[in-house]
Amino acid sequence: MFRTWGIYLIALISAFVFFLCYKMWVAWYCLVGILLVPVLSLIACIVAAVNLKFETEFPKSSQIEDPNDIEIKISGYASYFSFCRVGLRITDRMMDSSRKLSYRIHDTGSLKIPVDTSHCGSYAYRFTKVRIYDLLGFFFISRKLNREYEILVLPKPEMPDIMPNTYGFKAKNLRRSKQPMSEIYDIRDYQLGDPVKTIHWKMSAKKDKLLVKDPFEQYGGHSRLILKLTRDRDIMDLHLGQILFTSKYLLDHDVPHRIRIIPPDMKEIAYEVESRADLDKALVNVLRMKIPEEDIHEE
Repeated sequence: MFRTWGIYLIALISAFVFFLCYKMWVAWYCLVGILLVPVLSLIACIVAAVNLKFETEFPKSSQIEDPNDIEIKISGYASYFSFCRVGLRITDRMMDSSRKLSYRIHDTGSLKIPVDTSHCGSYAYRFTKVRIYDLLGFFFISRKLNREYEILVLPKPEMPDIMPNTYGFKAKNLRRSKQPMSEIYDIRDYQLGDPVKTIHWKMSAKKDKLLVKDPFEQYGGHSRLILKLTRDRDIMDLHLGQILFTSKYLLDHDVPHRIRIIPPDMKEIAYEVESRADLDKALVNVLRMKIPEEDIHEE
């Protein structure tokens, strides 16, 4: 803009000197024409700003290292009589960092901004403002946008070094059974209200007191997968890919599991994974999570 005004002032001074020296209709027209250039540019800039239409098309998610982009479309007089510059802030929520970028839109009125898919995570693309310039660059008018879009960069399944053994992952635990009869039971003292059927007569005769069978049953416990969260994004991407592969493998073999996150304040956040929907929800929550300065563990 300063360069444009500098060239214009030189042209204006030259036209004025030419008018003083020549004083003919050609000199007069040149002077008037140069004086009208900023006025016409300002009118074109205002008209373009008033009729500006800003549209975007963006992907909600993309896999890591897959090419993708956000398409911006500028319509109205702005695409004919001016050019625009769009301000963009990209925030990486996992690293809690952001950067500012600026893009120029001209000619066709459209622009494709590449999406950063180099690392997994949740990225907020916020269009802060758009500046509408006249074609010569004398003036600009700013319009606030405040449009924010989230794009999730998902990991690709990575086979771990050691394949999981589904038999070993099917943990068994004991819990009290609602059925009065069970092959697995504990022995305790008789309490008022216990059914007569639960009395262990043989053991009661030996101990010379009433003892009852306290029935238990086996149930499948939750398998635990260990994932280390780190600020090293390459290692983090690998860990996410391995946990995704292992979780899908367990679901395919009907093995429920739990994703457990322990933040620095040591308050546990647990995700029960029994279906693909549970896995997708847990994965999105992890991608949106800020990684602290020190490493933590997710199980």
